Amino acid sequence: MSNTAGRQLIVSNLPWSVGWQDLKDLFREVGTVVRSDVAQNPSGRSRGYGTVLYATVDEAQAAITTFNNYEWNGRKIEVREDRGPAGGEYNRAPIAIGDAPIFNEGGSESEPVVVNVRALYVGNIPYSVAWQDVKDLFRQAGSVYRAEVPLDSQGRSKGYGTLLMGTLDEARRAVSMFNGYEWNGRRIDVREDRTFVEGQGPASRNNHRGPLNNGGQFSAGGNTNIAGRQLFVGNLPFTIQWQELKDLFREVGNVQRADIAVDNQGRSRGYGQVLMSTVEEAQLAIETLKGRDVGGRPIEVREDKFASDSAGSVPGTQVFVGNLPFSSRWQDLKDLFRPLGLNPIHADVISDPSTGRSKGCGVVRFQTPDEAERAVQEVNGMEFNGRNVMVRLDKFT
Repeated sequence: MSNTAGRQLIVSNLPWSVGWQDLKDLFREVGTVVRSDVAQNPSGRSRGYGTVLYATVDEAQAAITTFNNYEWNGRKIEVREDRGPAGGEYNRAPIAIGDAPIFNEGGSESEPVVVNVRALYVGNIPYSVAWQDVKDLFRQAGSVYRAEVPLDSQGRSKGYGTLLMGTLDEARRAVSMFNGYEWNGRRIDVREDRTFVEGQGPASRNNHRGPLNNGGQFSAGGNTNIAGRQLFVGNLPFTIQWQELKDLFREVGNVQRADIAVDNQGRSRGYGQVLMSTVEEAQLAIETLKGRDVGGRPIEVREDKFASDSAGSVPGTQVFVGNLPFSSRWQDLKDLFRPLGLNPIHADVISDPSTGRSKGCGVVRFQTPDEAERAVQEVNGMEFNGRNVMVRLDKFT
């Protein structure tokens, strides 16, 4: 087979409804298209990018000049030379390390993946992968400011990572390109890192907590009191996602954030939190949506009693944990207390909103003041991944 170098293009930011035939029809306007493909995920849905192979290098260059930034169904597509290894194996797009994405002719429609921040979480990565490999892979989608792969106490990868893309569009492109991508025998999970808050400075010492995040996390940032605006939503179907929860509550007002609590395996616990813009909208949501049938279940909607940022909130239930290893995530923080018979109901590793990096501290909430007191007595000074952690009652709760 002939070499594809200089003749094969990668086309990003495609409309989700575009199939391989549509792609071929558009690009044959400037030359002979040998083959076109639209990358699909395992369910057959478009990933928002594809490849086009021309008969000659000159035709490929003409296509870049003609179609780069071309507006197609409301999207400006990006067209560039595919600089991956050549070789004519057209059904495998040479765009990254490991096995190439799945390509099938006749792609089907798909809804865009919801991505609202530049920071991404990358799960199920091969244990041999280092942060440099993650950064190199995701450079295919745009500029990468930072990539990290947390390590355990033995210096081994924990099998996931985080990265910060240069722009929101690049983050969305990265999710569409690599969510479900097979990398050295593993199909990786790429989604927005919802602990990241865009454009906010370091959190105030008197209010280092923000709205609840997936898995019971708090994201750092902001000085806005969330008391009266944050709602607890119970008896949810286990299949519901945070996007669906957010859409439901948009019926009554502006939703700043919606989250589904998950266990250590990433499965829904059947409840979540919603942060409304105003107390009035939160009260309207309770009146309107309490008892609403969602997926065959009457949901429970009430004010989240743990959301108060004032000194009058439930005393003694939350502890502050300092001197944490910078690789720690909220799951690790919960696991620190569980072997002692303690049962944290929420945990958060506080990060710097401007960089997404851990500040080396966090908060853990317990059901009762007695559990919080036990946590201080039994865990304060304990060695955790080479550090002696500091645990004290959180005076800001």
